[in-house]
Amino acid sequence: MTNYNFSICKLCHQGGNRIAYRLKMANVIVCKHCGFHYTDYLDDEYLPQSAHAEQITHIDEKTIKYIEQKLQSNPQRFHHHTQIVKQYIQQGENILDVGFGGAIFLRNMLAANMQAYGIELDRQYILYATEKLHLKNVYSFPIQDAFWQTNYAEFFNAIVLWDVLEHVNFPNELLHNAVNLLQPNGYIFIDTPCRNSFYHITGEWMSKLSFGYYNGFLHSMYSNHRFGHKQIFSKKDIQFLFHQSDIELIFLQQFHEISFPYEFYLHKIIQNKWLLKIAVPATKLFFMVFKVKNKMMVIGKKKSKK
Repeated sequence: MTNYNFSICKLCHQGGNRIAYRLKMANVIVCKHCGFHYTDYLDDEYLPQSAHAEQITHIDEKTIKYIEQKLQSNPQRFHHHTQIVKQYIQQGENILDVGFGGAIFLRNMLAANMQAYGIELDRQYILYATEKLHLKNVYSFPIQDAFWQTNYAEFFNAIVLWDVLEHVNFPNELLHNAVNLLQPNGYIFIDTPCRNSFYHITGEWMSKLSFGYYNGFLHSMYSNHRFGHKQIFSKKDIQFLFHQSDIELIFLQQFHEISFPYEFYLHKIIQNKWLLKIAVPATKLFFMVFKVKNKMMVIGKKKSKK
């Protein structure tokens, strides 16, 4: 794990910050200067491990089944991402998918005749892409590596970060390195959990009212596991981050999305199968009526040199 003085904010770089929330899986520091929320954990990005298994050297059927079942839980998400990106880039243009996971979006871009490249640090996903899907131009080098910064400077028309920004060690450095790889006026696409949401706000209030005894949804939003959530952004944080990285913010919108079916989350809370059967449709109805916007879609554009 990389050494870092966590009293220094990872966003505004001012010091004197302390742990505000002690959660089951992480300690969360809140910057007293800019309000950024981040954990006291960093990954070794060059360590070839998986977040879900021990270090692996080949892909087996059990892992393939896990990846494909996980991906099938929300296929509409990747269709939506594909449609958004196709509004901004054309066939034949170069796109980089950072943290491509099971490579559904990457394959969508290839099917749309884009020149698609991918980065994935999780060992099981890179093996799935190369051994099972036989994809080319997918690599396990992090974006700051000279492989990208030297060989692909100003090469890409677009870079996508789907559920990535909350996982990385230093989001400002990630965006700075991404901008180096973008052509002038190239686009960057982000979706990430939003701190201006029901889940995070209620968790913070529960923690304050109970003097840290109850932390609500905060427990599920931050994790010190490898590739866990190291930070959750507010809309203000994104604007500040883009300004630091010399990116023009052209679109920001909150929306509702879950990565897995409601049954996945409810099963962790409700063990009784009969209560679970009642809770699932009730939960679906709740979210149909109350549009809890827990994530945000962000689109930025690299500022052209004057």
